[in-house]
Amino acid sequence: MKMEDVRELKDVLERVEERIIAAGKVYSAMNFAFWLTVMMVYYVLEGVVNMRGKASAVYWGGAILLGIPLTIRIWRRLERLCAAFHPGARRAGRGIATQIALAWILGSVIGFFIIPSMASVGVSPDARFATGLLSFISIAILSQWLLTTAGRGEFEMIPAFLLPALAIPVVWHMESGAIIWAGFVIATGFSVTILWYLYSAFKAIAR
Repeated sequence: MKMEDVRELKDVLERVEERIIAAGKVYSAMNFAFWLTVMMVYYVLEGVVNMRGKASAVYWGGAILLGIPLTIRIWRRLERLCAAFHPGARRAGRGIATQIALAWILGSVIGFFIIPSMASVGVSPDARFATGLLSFISIAILSQWLLTTAGRGEFEMIPAFLLPALAIPVVWHMESGAIIWAGFVIATGFSVTILWYLYSAFKAIAR
């Protein structure tokens, strides 16, 4: 094979890899766009009916039942994309379905059951509920990130759990408006994550 052919083949393979990386980033952005939509629908319903207590648990329980399969499907597609270019490679490791499910179950148990039952949390019922909501999101996504990447990749996910975690001390001391403010914080974190993923996708294509 001529040197020119080798260089041409190398360029083709590099372009393919760049597009695989970009596709993976877009898939991940879709996942967070789903959860951002879930959050926005929650606040739309909050303006119509009282979405506290059991209603909130039912809503988020349903969202998790829909969201976990979607998240697993996206991660498996990312895994297949990676394996298509690097045979034998596994993007998220073994047992990804169990890992993602455990992450969200852990977050929901702490955020919707343990924290709301603790009277010492927050200065008001709204503050307690907002603290639980922020804890649910930050723990679930942080756990998913650590379990599926071991903290060595997908750094675009960081704003989605870091911003809600940083907001917990603030809502803790809010006597009113804590739930609405917590929702905006979560939506902001997810929006930044989506934009970061899309930026990474375009950056991969433009290399």
